[in-house]
Amino acid sequence: MPSPEPVTNPNIATGSGHIPVLLHEVIRLTAPQPGEHVVDCTLGAGGYAEAFLQATAPAGQLLGIDLDAALAPRVRERLAPFGERFRLVHGSFAALASIAKGFPMPSIIVADLGLSSVALDNPERGFSFQQDGSLDMRMDQSKGETVVDLIRESSVAQLEHILKIYGEEPHSHTIAHAIVAAAKRQPITRTIQLVEVIDAAYRAILHAPAGRKLWLGRGLHPATRTFQALRIAVNKELASLEVMLPQAFELLGAGGRLAIVSFHSLEDRMVKQFMKQLCARCVCPRPTASQLEAGVAPEQLQCTCSRIPRATSITHKAVQASPEEISINPRSRSAKLRVIRKT
Repeated sequence: MPSPEPVTNPNIATGSGHIPVLLHEVIRLTAPQPGEHVVDCTLGAGGYAEAFLQATAPAGQLLGIDLDAALAPRVRERLAPFGERFRLVHGSFAALASIAKGFPMPSIIVADLGLSSVALDNPERGFSFQQDGSLDMRMDQSKGETVVDLIRESSVAQLEHILKIYGEEPHSHTIAHAIVAAAKRQPITRTIQLVEVIDAAYRAILHAPAGRKLWLGRGLHPATRTFQALRIAVNKELASLEVMLPQAFELLGAGGRLAIVSFHSLEDRMVKQFMKQLCARCVCPRPTASQLEAGVAPEQLQCTCSRIPRATSITHKAVQASPEEISINPRSRSAKLRVIRKT
């Protein structure tokens, strides 16, 4: 499959304005061709969509899906030059199969699981712990509970579970206890309030003095894991991803490419395992090394399943941002891209 023409839009090529993460790698590895159809499950500001619409000209169509209706006016204006080749739907990619009904069979489905820079930079959305704003964190502000609701209604045990599972926070119990205790004294409704509670909890854990900025290993802010966990919980991000992945794969025709960009280990682990299973040549049970050493190997030693893989891996390991991209867009440093092709 030949490589597509290079992206020509200067806003994409130079990184001015909105900077789509791993854009060039996504385009290179999915190799969109003229006339192919694309589904962008996380439209955001339209960076990927614009590049795909350029590469699939003159007849390729793109269906863009996004939970955040607030982005619609801006992205519609950006992609207006592509006319009827572009279609926008406000909704969750968890409903991908039903949303895509009536759209031509896609050759490429892409999802950037990261938070939109536009939403992150808006303090009143509550996603950033570096700015004061309302503790909302909903990607779809038209429905669902906010982080304010979640904190108010959660017990220490419930909040600890969220922080431990979704944030992989090593001090989940201490921080959950501190948040619930603080919320009983005064409702936590602002990001700055939550940051102050987490900061105080970490200072007590580390015996760190007050009055000095506190950072953890690798420059990690103490609130990073907690904010991630609460955002994942209110938006049901992992559950939606789990439901979307098989729908996306089934929508593709033979030779179709599925590309996912993830930003934390929970997402990447789910994507990696899903793709690994599709690409596996054998699913027969295998003995462990310890069983072989002990001479106890109840599982079979030879493959009998004769399984034909349903996909081939285009990225044999996750593709990450180059140092150059990270220097331009620091938010890309945790991004991981995985791509498979349907057989």
